Amino acid sequence: MGQALVPGSRTASPEVLEALCSYSLQSPASSWGPASDLRCNWAVDAEAWQPPGGSLGEEFNLLLSQLPQSEQVSVLAVPALQDRKRSLLGRLLVLRACALALGAVDFSQVQLGRTKGKKPFLRHPLPPGLPNFNFNVSHDGRWVVLASDALHLVGVDVSAPQSARGDREDDTFLDDLYTVIHESEAAMIRAQGTVSGRYAVFQRIWSAKESVTKAIGQGVDFGLERIEVTLIDEASPDSRGSSRTSLWAKLFWPSSPREAKRSSPAESSEELPQQQRRKRLRASVCIDMWPRRDWDIWQEELPGGHWVSVALGPIEEAVDADGVFTATLRLPGLGGPAGLEKAKAAKARDLVAKDSHSKEGGQSLTQLQRLPEETPTAGFQVLTLDALLPAEVAKTFRELRTSQFG
Repeated sequence: MGQALVPGSRTASPEVLEALCSYSLQSPASSWGPASDLRCNWAVDAEAWQPPGGSLGEEFNLLLSQLPQSEQVSVLAVPALQDRKRSLLGRLLVLRACALALGAVDFSQVQLGRTKGKKPFLRHPLPPGLPNFNFNVSHDGRWVVLASDALHLVGVDVSAPQSARGDREDDTFLDDLYTVIHESEAAMIRAQGTVSGRYAVFQRIWSAKESVTKAIGQGVDFGLERIEVTLIDEASPDSRGSSRTSLWAKLFWPSSPREAKRSSPAESSEELPQQQRRKRLRASVCIDMWPRRDWDIWQEELPGGHWVSVALGPIEEAVDADGVFTATLRLPGLGGPAGLEKAKAAKARDLVAKDSHSKEGGQSLTQLQRLPEETPTAGFQVLTLDALLPAEVAKTFRELRTSQFG
Protein backbone atom coordinates (compact mmCIF):
# COMPACT_ATOMS: atom_id res chain seq x y z
CA MET A 1 0.00 0.00 0.00
CA GLY A 2 0.97 3.59 -0.55
CA GLN A 3 3.67 3.08 -3.18
CA ALA A 4 1.88 4.76 -6.07
CA LEU A 5 -0.94 7.29 -6.14
CA VAL A 6 -3.29 6.35 -8.97
CA PRO A 7 -5.39 9.27 -10.22
CA GLY A 8 -9.13 8.97 -10.49
CA SER A 9 -11.98 7.82 -8.32
CA ARG A 10 -11.96 4.15 -7.40
CA THR A 11 -15.36 2.48 -7.12
CA ALA A 12 -16.03 -0.42 -4.79
CA SER A 13 -16.87 -3.69 -6.52
CA PRO A 14 -20.12 -5.59 -5.77
CA GLU A 15 -18.03 -8.16 -3.89
CA VAL A 16 -16.51 -5.47 -1.68
CA LEU A 17 -19.95 -3.98 -1.03
CA GLU A 18 -21.23 -7.41 -0.04
CA ALA A 19 -18.31 -7.81 2.36
CA LEU A 20 -18.97 -4.33 3.76
CA CYS A 21 -22.58 -5.25 4.49
CA SER A 22 -21.35 -8.11 6.68
CA TYR A 23 -19.90 -5.63 9.19
CA SER A 24 -22.09 -3.95 11.79
CA LEU A 25 -20.23 -0.63 11.36
CA GLN A 26 -21.04 0.05 14.99
CA SER A 27 -19.04 -0.10 18.19
CA PRO A 28 -20.58 -1.79 21.23
CA ALA A 29 -22.47 0.47 23.61
CA SER A 30 -20.41 1.19 26.71
CA SER A 31 -19.87 3.69 29.50
CA TRP A 32 -18.46 6.00 26.82
CA GLY A 33 -21.85 6.22 25.16
CA PRO A 34 -24.23 4.37 22.82
CA ALA A 35 -23.16 2.35 19.80
CA SER A 36 -21.22 4.55 17.38
CA ASP A 37 -20.02 4.45 13.77
CA LEU A 38 -16.70 5.89 15.04
CA ARG A 39 -16.63 8.80 12.63
CA CYS A 40 -15.49 10.95 15.53
CA ASN A 41 -14.54 14.62 15.27
CA TRP A 42 -13.40 15.80 18.69
CA ALA A 43 -11.70 18.94 19.96
CA VAL A 44 -10.24 19.86 23.36
CA ASP A 45 -9.35 23.40 24.40
CA ALA A 46 -5.79 23.05 25.70
CA GLU A 47 -5.43 26.74 26.43
CA ALA A 48 -8.40 26.71 28.81
CA TRP A 49 -6.80 24.00 30.94
CA GLN A 50 -4.51 25.54 33.55
CA PRO A 51 -3.67 22.66 35.92
CA PRO A 52 -2.62 23.84 39.40
CA GLY A 53 1.07 23.11 39.86
CA GLY A 54 1.57 22.61 36.14
CA SER A 55 2.89 19.18 35.21
CA LEU A 56 3.92 18.60 38.83
CA GLY A 57 0.37 19.00 40.16
CA GLU A 58 -2.17 16.32 41.07
CA GLU A 59 -4.50 17.18 38.21
CA PHE A 60 -1.92 16.82 35.46
CA ASN A 61 -0.55 13.63 36.95
CA LEU A 62 -3.99 12.04 37.30
CA LEU A 63 -4.49 12.45 33.55
CA LEU A 64 -0.91 11.40 32.85
CA SER A 65 -1.40 8.17 34.84
CA GLN A 66 -3.89 6.95 32.24
CA LEU A 67 -1.14 6.60 29.63
CA PRO A 68 1.21 3.63 29.24
CA GLN A 69 4.55 4.23 30.94
CA SER A 70 6.42 4.80 27.68
CA GLU A 71 3.87 7.43 26.63
CA GLN A 72 4.18 9.16 30.00
CA VAL A 73 7.92 9.46 29.47
CA SER A 74 7.35 10.96 26.01
CA VAL A 75 4.94 13.56 27.39
CA LEU A 76 7.26 14.62 30.20
CA ALA A 77 10.15 14.94 27.75
CA VAL A 78 8.36 17.85 26.05
CA PRO A 79 9.99 21.05 27.40
CA ALA A 80 7.22 23.68 27.47
CA LEU A 81 4.11 23.18 29.62
CA GLN A 82 1.71 24.27 26.88
CA ASP A 83 3.21 21.74 24.46
CA ARG A 84 3.25 19.12 27.21
CA LYS A 85 -0.48 19.67 27.77
CA ARG A 86 -1.20 19.31 24.06
CA SER A 87 0.83 16.10 23.89
CA LEU A 88 -1.02 14.61 26.86
CA LEU A 89 -4.47 15.61 25.62
CA GLY A 90 -3.77 14.23 22.14
CA ARG A 91 -2.80 10.86 23.58
CA LEU A 92 -5.92 10.78 25.77
CA LEU A 93 -8.08 11.51 22.73
CA VAL A 94 -6.51 8.52 20.98
CA LEU A 95 -7.15 6.22 23.95
CA ARG A 96 -10.73 7.45 24.21
CA ALA A 97 -11.40 6.74 20.53
CA CYS A 98 -9.92 3.24 20.81
CA ALA A 99 -11.86 2.44 23.99
CA LEU A 100 -15.07 3.65 22.34
CA ALA A 101 -14.37 1.48 19.28
CA LEU A 102 -13.86 -1.59 21.48
CA GLY A 103 -16.67 -0.88 23.94
CA ALA A 104 -14.05 -1.03 26.71
CA VAL A 105 -14.67 0.59 30.09
CA ASP A 106 -11.08 1.80 30.41
CA PHE A 107 -7.80 1.87 28.48
CA SER A 108 -6.30 -1.38 29.78
CA GLN A 109 -7.18 -3.37 26.62
CA VAL A 110 -5.83 -0.81 24.19
CA GLN A 111 -2.53 -1.71 22.53
CA LEU A 112 -1.26 1.06 20.29
CA GLY A 113 1.35 0.95 17.57
CA ARG A 114 3.08 3.52 15.39
CA THR A 115 4.13 3.30 11.78
CA LYS A 116 7.67 4.13 10.73
CA GLY A 117 6.24 7.55 9.86
CA LYS A 118 5.01 7.86 13.49
CA LYS A 119 1.30 7.58 12.67
CA PRO A 120 -0.45 5.99 15.69
CA PHE A 121 -2.94 3.14 15.22
CA LEU A 122 -4.86 0.55 17.23
CA ARG A 123 -2.74 -2.56 17.03
CA HIS A 124 -4.81 -4.91 19.20
CA PRO A 125 -7.58 -5.89 19.69
CA LEU A 126 -9.32 -4.90 16.47
CA PRO A 127 -12.95 -3.73 16.72
CA PRO A 128 -15.05 -6.51 15.11
CA GLY A 129 -17.65 -4.28 13.45
CA LEU A 130 -15.31 -1.54 12.19
CA PRO A 131 -13.18 -2.98 9.37
CA ASN A 132 -10.79 -0.08 8.70
CA PHE A 133 -10.81 1.81 12.00
CA ASN A 134 -8.07 4.43 12.06
CA PHE A 135 -7.58 7.90 13.47
CA ASN A 136 -5.37 10.96 13.42
CA VAL A 137 -4.54 13.75 15.87
CA SER A 138 -3.35 17.33 15.46
CA HIS A 139 -2.69 20.29 17.73
CA ASP A 140 -1.80 23.90 17.18
CA GLY A 141 -2.44 27.01 19.22
CA ARG A 142 -5.48 26.58 21.42
CA TRP A 143 -6.93 23.32 20.12
CA VAL A 144 -6.12 19.60 20.14
CA VAL A 145 -8.26 17.64 17.67
CA LEU A 146 -8.91 14.03 16.65
CA ALA A 147 -10.72 12.56 13.66
CA SER A 148 -11.44 8.86 13.12
CA ASP A 149 -13.15 6.71 10.51
CA ALA A 150 -14.08 3.05 10.09
CA LEU A 151 -13.93 2.84 6.28
CA HIS A 152 -11.42 5.29 4.80
CA LEU A 153 -7.98 6.63 5.62
CA VAL A 154 -8.38 9.72 7.77
CA GLY A 155 -6.09 12.64 8.42
CA VAL A 156 -6.69 15.82 10.40
CA ASP A 157 -4.79 19.07 10.79
CA VAL A 158 -5.57 22.21 12.76
CA SER A 159 -3.93 25.53 11.96
CA ALA A 160 -3.81 28.42 14.44
CA PRO A 161 -3.92 32.12 13.54
CA GLN A 162 -0.77 34.21 13.76
CA SER A 163 -1.75 35.71 17.12
CA ALA A 164 -2.18 32.28 18.74
CA ARG A 165 1.21 31.20 17.42
CA GLY A 166 2.93 34.30 18.79
CA ASP A 167 3.80 35.48 15.28
CA ARG A 168 3.72 39.02 13.94
CA GLU A 169 0.43 39.70 12.16
CA ASP A 170 1.62 40.70 8.71
CA ASP A 171 2.21 39.18 5.27
CA THR A 172 5.77 37.99 5.85
CA PHE A 173 4.47 34.42 6.12
CA LEU A 174 4.19 34.42 2.33
CA ASP A 175 7.94 34.88 1.89
CA ASP A 176 8.76 31.32 2.92
CA LEU A 177 6.02 29.55 0.97
CA TYR A 178 7.02 29.89 -2.66
CA THR A 179 8.34 26.32 -2.78
CA VAL A 180 5.13 24.68 -1.51
CA ILE A 181 2.32 27.02 -2.63
CA HIS A 182 0.98 26.83 -6.19
CA GLU A 183 0.18 30.00 -8.11
CA SER A 184 -3.55 29.24 -7.94
CA GLU A 185 -3.28 28.95 -4.16
CA ALA A 186 -1.27 32.17 -3.89
CA ALA A 187 -3.96 33.91 -5.95
CA MET A 188 -6.64 32.80 -3.49
CA ILE A 189 -4.56 34.20 -0.64
CA ARG A 190 -3.81 37.50 -2.38
CA ALA A 191 -7.49 37.99 -3.25
CA GLN A 192 -8.31 38.70 0.40
CA GLY A 193 -8.43 42.33 1.50
CA THR A 194 -6.86 42.04 4.96
CA VAL A 195 -3.88 40.36 6.58
CA SER A 196 -6.17 38.23 8.75
CA GLY A 197 -8.23 37.24 5.71
CA ARG A 198 -5.14 36.27 3.74
CA TYR A 199 -3.77 34.24 6.63
CA ALA A 200 -7.13 32.48 7.14
CA VAL A 201 -7.10 31.32 3.50
CA PHE A 202 -3.50 30.19 3.97
CA GLN A 203 -4.59 28.24 7.08
CA ARG A 204 -7.26 26.42 5.06
CA ILE A 205 -4.86 25.60 2.24
CA TRP A 206 -2.06 24.48 4.53
CA SER A 207 -4.27 22.35 6.79
CA ALA A 208 -5.89 20.70 3.75
CA LYS A 209 -2.46 19.68 2.43
CA GLU A 210 -1.36 18.46 5.86
CA SER A 211 -4.55 16.47 6.43
CA VAL A 212 -3.95 14.48 3.22
CA THR A 213 -0.29 13.79 3.97
CA LYS A 214 -1.10 12.78 7.55
CA ALA A 215 -3.83 10.42 6.35
CA ILE A 216 -1.32 8.77 4.02
CA GLY A 217 1.12 8.56 6.91
CA GLN A 218 4.07 10.62 5.65
CA GLY A 219 3.35 14.14 6.86
CA VAL A 220 5.50 16.83 5.28
CA ASP A 221 7.87 14.15 3.93
CA PHE A 222 5.21 13.42 1.30
CA GLY A 223 5.93 16.79 -0.27
CA LEU A 224 3.36 19.52 0.29
CA GLU A 225 4.26 21.01 -3.09
CA ARG A 226 2.77 17.89 -4.75
CA ILE A 227 -0.69 18.88 -3.51
CA GLU A 228 -2.70 21.73 -5.04
CA VAL A 229 -5.77 22.81 -3.06
CA THR A 230 -8.94 24.43 -4.36
CA LEU A 231 -11.21 25.93 -1.70
CA ILE A 232 -14.92 25.42 -2.24
CA ASP A 233 -16.74 28.15 -0.37
CA GLU A 234 -20.20 26.65 -0.55
CA ALA A 235 -21.12 25.71 3.02
CA SER A 236 -22.43 22.25 3.75
CA PRO A 237 -25.38 21.93 6.17
CA ASP A 238 -24.86 23.27 9.66
CA SER A 239 -22.75 20.83 11.62
CA ARG A 240 -25.39 20.71 14.35
CA GLY A 241 -28.43 20.86 12.14
CA SER A 242 -29.94 19.12 9.14
CA SER A 243 -28.09 16.36 7.34
CA ARG A 244 -27.43 15.82 3.66
CA THR A 245 -29.17 12.74 2.30
CA SER A 246 -26.92 10.71 0.04
CA LEU A 247 -27.64 10.10 -3.64
CA TRP A 248 -28.56 6.44 -3.27
CA ALA A 249 -30.75 7.16 -0.26
CA LYS A 250 -32.62 9.90 -2.12
CA LEU A 251 -33.26 7.58 -5.02
CA PHE A 252 -34.43 4.53 -3.17
CA TRP A 253 -35.40 5.51 0.38
CA PRO A 254 -36.99 8.96 0.10
CA SER A 255 -38.95 8.47 3.33
CA SER A 256 -36.02 9.26 5.63
CA PRO A 257 -33.68 6.24 5.69
CA ARG A 258 -32.39 4.92 8.95
CA GLU A 259 -29.14 6.65 9.79
CA ALA A 260 -26.26 4.93 11.50
CA LYS A 261 -25.79 6.44 14.93
CA ARG A 262 -23.24 9.17 15.02
CA SER A 263 -20.67 9.40 17.75
CA SER A 264 -22.83 10.65 20.60
CA PRO A 265 -21.61 13.41 22.88
CA ALA A 266 -20.49 12.25 26.26
CA GLU A 267 -22.45 13.60 29.20
CA SER A 268 -19.57 15.92 29.99
CA SER A 269 -19.02 17.28 26.48
CA GLU A 270 -19.88 20.82 25.49
CA GLU A 271 -21.89 22.19 22.60
CA LEU A 272 -20.44 25.28 20.95
CA PRO A 273 -22.58 28.35 21.63
CA GLN A 274 -24.86 29.20 18.70
CA GLN A 275 -22.81 32.26 17.74
CA GLN A 276 -19.65 30.12 17.57
CA ARG A 277 -21.06 27.35 15.39
CA ARG A 278 -19.63 27.37 11.90
CA LYS A 279 -20.90 25.85 8.71
CA ARG A 280 -18.49 23.41 7.17
CA LEU A 281 -16.68 24.23 3.97
CA ARG A 282 -15.06 21.91 1.47
CA ALA A 283 -11.83 21.66 -0.47
CA SER A 284 -10.62 19.54 -3.37
CA VAL A 285 -7.07 18.51 -4.23
CA CYS A 286 -4.88 17.66 -7.16
CA ILE A 287 -1.88 15.44 -6.42
CA ASP A 288 0.99 15.52 -8.89
CA MET A 289 -1.34 17.59 -11.12
CA TRP A 290 -4.06 14.90 -11.18
CA PRO A 291 -7.52 15.79 -9.81
CA ARG A 292 -8.19 13.44 -6.90
CA ARG A 293 -11.93 13.00 -6.56
CA ASP A 294 -11.31 9.97 -4.36
CA TRP A 295 -10.18 12.33 -1.58
CA ASP A 296 -12.89 14.13 0.39
CA ILE A 297 -11.82 17.15 2.44
CA TRP A 298 -14.02 19.23 4.69
CA GLN A 299 -13.07 22.18 6.84
CA GLU A 300 -14.41 23.96 9.90
CA GLU A 301 -13.36 27.07 11.79
CA LEU A 302 -13.05 26.47 15.51
CA PRO A 303 -13.36 29.35 18.01
CA GLY A 304 -10.36 31.65 18.09
CA GLY A 305 -9.76 31.62 14.34
CA HIS A 306 -8.35 28.08 14.17
CA TRP A 307 -9.07 26.18 10.94
CA VAL A 308 -9.26 22.40 10.95
CA SER A 309 -9.30 20.11 7.89
CA VAL A 310 -10.35 16.46 7.78
CA ALA A 311 -9.29 14.33 4.79
CA LEU A 312 -10.80 10.95 3.88
CA GLY A 313 -9.28 8.79 1.15
CA PRO A 314 -8.61 5.24 -0.08
CA ILE A 315 -6.88 2.97 2.42
CA GLU A 316 -4.69 1.59 -0.38
CA GLU A 317 -2.69 4.81 -0.18
CA ALA A 318 -1.50 4.25 3.38
CA VAL A 319 2.28 4.32 3.65
CA ASP A 320 3.44 1.73 6.18
CA ALA A 321 6.97 0.42 5.74
CA ASP A 322 6.51 -2.32 8.34
CA GLY A 323 3.05 -3.41 7.18
CA VAL A 324 1.69 -3.67 10.73
CA PHE A 325 -0.76 -0.77 10.42
CA THR A 326 -2.07 -1.82 7.01
CA ALA A 327 -2.63 -5.34 8.36
CA THR A 328 -5.28 -3.86 10.67
CA LEU A 329 -7.22 -2.49 7.68
CA ARG A 330 -9.34 -5.51 6.81
CA LEU A 331 -11.49 -4.27 3.93
CA PRO A 332 -9.52 -2.79 1.03
CA GLY A 333 -11.17 -1.78 -2.22
CA LEU A 334 -13.71 0.72 -0.87
CA GLY A 335 -12.05 3.65 -2.64
CA GLY A 336 -12.78 7.16 -1.43
CA PRO A 337 -16.09 8.49 -0.11
CA ALA A 338 -17.33 9.66 -3.52
CA GLY A 339 -16.52 6.34 -5.20
CA LEU A 340 -18.20 4.34 -2.46
CA GLU A 341 -21.28 6.55 -2.69
CA LYS A 342 -21.52 5.86 -6.43
CA ALA A 343 -21.03 2.14 -5.89
CA LYS A 344 -23.83 2.03 -3.33
CA ALA A 345 -26.17 3.91 -5.68
CA ALA A 346 -25.35 1.56 -8.57
CA LYS A 347 -25.85 -1.51 -6.39
CA ALA A 348 -29.18 -0.23 -5.07
CA ARG A 349 -30.35 0.59 -8.60
CA ASP A 350 -29.39 -2.89 -9.75
CA LEU A 351 -31.20 -4.56 -6.86
CA VAL A 352 -34.37 -2.55 -7.46
CA ALA A 353 -34.32 -3.36 -11.17
CA LYS A 354 -33.69 -7.08 -10.73
CA ASP A 355 -34.94 -8.67 -7.58
CA SER A 356 -36.01 -6.20 -4.90
CA HIS A 357 -39.19 -8.22 -4.31
CA SER A 358 -37.35 -11.46 -3.65
CA LYS A 359 -36.41 -12.36 -0.10
CA GLU A 360 -32.69 -12.15 -0.83
CA GLY A 361 -33.09 -8.92 -2.77
CA GLY A 362 -35.04 -7.33 0.04
CA GLN A 363 -32.40 -8.36 2.56
CA SER A 364 -29.66 -6.90 0.37
CA LEU A 365 -31.52 -3.61 0.09
CA THR A 366 -31.97 -3.51 3.85
CA GLN A 367 -28.27 -4.16 4.38
CA LEU A 368 -27.30 -1.48 1.88
CA GLN A 369 -29.70 1.01 3.44
CA ARG A 370 -28.04 0.46 6.81
CA LEU A 371 -24.66 1.74 5.58
CA PRO A 372 -23.84 5.25 6.82
CA GLU A 373 -23.79 8.22 4.48
CA GLU A 374 -20.37 8.89 3.03
CA THR A 375 -20.38 12.54 3.99
CA PRO A 376 -20.56 12.82 7.78
CA THR A 377 -22.92 15.57 8.87
CA ALA A 378 -21.66 16.22 12.41
CA GLY A 379 -19.01 18.87 12.96
CA PHE A 380 -16.43 18.96 15.71
CA GLN A 381 -17.61 18.18 19.21
CA VAL A 382 -15.80 19.98 22.02
CA LEU A 383 -14.96 17.64 24.90
CA THR A 384 -14.30 18.63 28.47
CA LEU A 385 -11.36 17.10 30.30
CA ASP A 386 -13.39 14.58 32.28
CA ALA A 387 -14.93 13.31 29.02
CA LEU A 388 -11.47 12.02 28.09
CA LEU A 389 -11.30 9.71 31.09
CA PRO A 390 -12.85 6.36 32.06
CA ALA A 391 -15.91 6.80 34.28
CA GLU A 392 -14.23 6.05 37.61
CA VAL A 393 -11.21 8.22 36.85
CA ALA A 394 -13.48 11.02 35.63
CA LYS A 395 -15.28 10.92 38.97
CA THR A 396 -11.96 11.24 40.82
CA PHE A 397 -10.97 14.10 38.52
CA ARG A 398 -14.19 16.01 39.24
CA GLU A 399 -13.75 15.50 42.99
CA LEU A 400 -10.18 16.78 42.74
CA ARG A 401 -11.29 19.89 40.89
CA THR A 402 -14.02 20.52 43.46
CA SER A 403 -11.48 20.33 46.28
CA GLN A 404 -9.15 22.69 44.42
CA PHE A 405 -11.60 25.30 43.20
CA GLY A 406 -14.61 24.80 45.46
